[in-house]
Amino acid sequence: MTFKEEFLAELEDCLRGYGAVPVCDPRALARFVDYVRRLPEDDQRLRCLDGVDQGSGSFWNNPAVWWEQVPRFGVGIEDCSVLLDRMLDEAISDEIDVLEMEIRELPG
Repeated sequence: MTFKEEFLAELEDCLRGYGAVPVCDPRALARFVDYVRRLPEDDQRLRCLDGVDQGSGSFWNNPAVWWEQVPRFGVGIEDCSVLLDRMLDEAISDEIDVLEMEIRELPG
């Protein structure tokens, strides 16, 4: 399964009500699902999300993405591109925090 397919499956589960988070505006999230579906497989943001997540889970395990961004989409944030950008920003920020923590734990 590609990252995009996994991403779409998780979002669609949220729409159906048994995903990672409850959704405030299902119509807005449905628009986002369609937006992601239309993105090419080589879209830079999808590639970055996949790359950031591979080692640490900074995307799939990120509460700022799945408990803050996704549930509230459509309430204040209406633009699909903005949501994807925010998800990427949160994942990158989390990855930087993980790397900084690992560096501090290095001996010497």
